[in-house]
Amino acid sequence: MPHARPRWFRVARVRLHRSLSRLDRSAPLWLSWLPSWGTSLLIHAVALVILATFVYATGRKADDRFDFDSRIISLADEDFTSLVPADRSGDPFTDANSDQSPSTSLDPTGSATGRPPLVANMTFGPSLSMPERSLASRQTGLADAMQTVRVHTEDMVAPFAGRAGPTKAMLIVREGGTTASERAVQEGLNWLMRHQRLDGGWSLDVTGECRMTPGCPEDVHAMSDTAATGLALLPFLGAGHIHTQPSRYQDQVAKGVDWLITHQQKTGELYLPGMMHSQMYSHAIASMALCEAYGISKDPRLQEPAQRAINFIAMGQNKYDGGWRYFPGDPGDTSVFGWQMFALRSARLGGLNVPRSVLRGCSHYLDEAGADKHRTTYGYMPGMPAKNTMTAEALLCRQYLGWPRDHPSLIKGAAGVWEDLKLSDERNIYYWYYATQLLHNMQNKAWKQWNTRVRDGLVGMQVISKGCDHGSWSPVYPQPDRWGTRGGRLFQTSLSILTLEVYYRFLPLYRNEEQRAEAAPKP
Repeated sequence: MPHARPRWFRVARVRLHRSLSRLDRSAPLWLSWLPSWGTSLLIHAVALVILATFVYATGRKADDRFDFDSRIISLADEDFTSLVPADRSGDPFTDANSDQSPSTSLDPTGSATGRPPLVANMTFGPSLSMPERSLASRQTGLADAMQTVRVHTEDMVAPFAGRAGPTKAMLIVREGGTTASERAVQEGLNWLMRHQRLDGGWSLDVTGECRMTPGCPEDVHAMSDTAATGLALLPFLGAGHIHTQPSRYQDQVAKGVDWLITHQQKTGELYLPGMMHSQMYSHAIASMALCEAYGISKDPRLQEPAQRAINFIAMGQNKYDGGWRYFPGDPGDTSVFGWQMFALRSARLGGLNVPRSVLRGCSHYLDEAGADKHRTTYGYMPGMPAKNTMTAEALLCRQYLGWPRDHPSLIKGAAGVWEDLKLSDERNIYYWYYATQLLHNMQNKAWKQWNTRVRDGLVGMQVISKGCDHGSWSPVYPQPDRWGTRGGRLFQTSLSILTLEVYYRFLPLYRNEEQRAEAAPKP
């Protein structure tokens, strides 16, 4: 049986038709050139727009706590591109002379190459075009010297430039995002905002900051304010919110960044005493946030704290295997190693100094942690059997250190990760976070299938309620997460948002065939 229209709707429709009849009979002279059916069509169209607006306004859900700007999606219909011709730049970890070049470069004049520009008045990050040296030296892509060409002092650095404006809109659609996934990001950021402490930091135990009734359900959680603050800041930064520019969350980002700087030790360490074995985890996550805040804002006040944080990571690297673990100097494990790598990458994207020897050590560690002779799979520590989560994390690091997309071990390893994801029914946001970035960089059929699954799955798992947990991701429901039950709701929510920001958080690492063809010289 068809659903009956509400009484107010039926009354409104009758009155509307009566009004339209009067309008038809008394149409103004300037419409007299239209035939009668044209006049009627025009008036009805206008009236329908008004009625649709009224229905939408009165039919919104009561738990919509902010106005979602859907224009970000419609902008993508215009002719924008995020990529420009590149030889050896874009992601400063990569300097391979390859057709599979990363995202962006500069021409000799220092201006953006290609058409159209990524974002007007943008700042481009360091290009690792090496000085003349031996071939072996050039192929490492690990130069200490860097140059940053400043075009404008307030705008983002490429490859950070996908986080804002028309480029972001285009990337959401082109890379596989949806209006629903971006709405989920915005709802998640709103939840993070509501759970920031008055001092600007965040805690993994969010229950003390609940500002609505009922409050968030209490979750099992670890303790590290440093990690919590870094994890909360990264999704804001990933969505393009900068502490130096007006935006919805400018104040939250500014307070969070100030909290990190205030609590940094003289050694550069950002960790505060908390859960045992979380020192280097926490420091790396907070360093990553601090480096990204500097990279996208170029606020000179952040340069020295961010550089000292990176120096602490360099100091804590194990001098034998090139890895990191819980405490400075420990023999490495792949899980902690990955977070240090991403902090180092954010530092290089922002123009900070990362010693060449540190990145050489990173490559050495990955060689040691390979669980097979072709290094397609990786273990938790060197000599241990392969684990799928560690393989996804390690292969993502390989991509950032220069493996091209057609590297045989990368192709085989990524395919193995996808096969495992297809068969697994375990909820594991830590695994999904790394695997999503890895497969997104590959841009093959596996990515398209996994993107649909993880994107729609995360949107479906987001909490929609009238309570304080609205917009978050529960570490327990609809099923317990592998690590979320230890990291808590903030951990679960931050990694879920970051996973949904994969489309624009960084510009694409590799160019596909179509983009290379567009960049080729025209006859």
